[in-house]
Amino acid sequence: MIGRRRGRTRPLRLPEAAGPQAGATAPQQGYGGPPLRLAVIGDSLAAGVGAATHEEALPGRLAHTLTALTGRAVSWRVTARAGATLDAVRRGLLPGLTDPLTRWRPDVVLVAAGSNDALALRRPSAFGADARRLVRDVRLRLGQDVPVVFAGLPPLTRVAALPRAARTPLHAYVTLLDRRLRRVARREAAVFHLPTAGPPAVPGDWFAPDLLHPSADGYRAWAGELAVGLALRTPGVATASGRAASPSPPSRAGRGRPAYRGAPRSACGT
Repeated sequence: MIGRRRGRTRPLRLPEAAGPQAGATAPQQGYGGPPLRLAVIGDSLAAGVGAATHEEALPGRLAHTLTALTGRAVSWRVTARAGATLDAVRRGLLPGLTDPLTRWRPDVVLVAAGSNDALALRRPSAFGADARRLVRDVRLRLGQDVPVVFAGLPPLTRVAALPRAARTPLHAYVTLLDRRLRRVARREAAVFHLPTAGPPAVPGDWFAPDLLHPSADGYRAWAGELAVGLALRTPGVATASGRAASPSPPSRAGRGRPAYRGAPRSACGT
């Protein structure tokens, strides 16, 4: 997410998550179906900036939470680059969706990108076109039936690393871009948008030391929210047959708060 911004001091620049860029979870006892193959692509949020390893960042956390929700094993891969825009993801990262050596191909693709477009003030119409082209090129590689899921753009009103005066106008711009992702999801077959609620009012350990990206705890919380959305809304995630998932729906008591046992108290990305 982070791009270089002007100011009196340089923001703390954290590295991308280390360790393997692929992994797998074991199925829960009694589940005998094939694993779900999940590809995560995007910017620094997908690259795990703020966490030590990808296991502790979005891909690993999401895989473990999906297994806890559905019982199904999850095989995951991540291809991401800090600072990437949505168009840069399309132009440079799509080859990482597959592994020719093992013939690994994803059953679902999660896209976590767009914050850098907001910081660059990418025109909403151009951003929407970028999203459509990304879906098109993913489909050219993987086939027309592979679901593409856009993680909603994170709100910026509680991001302490941004100047206070810039948070509200940037948040308004993020909202405009996020609406374009929603529109693409409404109009394209097998394309989904999962809203991101934002960090809690009292963030605690949610943020990494740069006060911009999630920490390992923040990624766990965000993954909890995305996992519920994936299981409930995306065909084929909960079961290999493509039947709709049926985990407990989100609680009405808290916005976007998962109701399954052990759910995080807040969930989203930044």
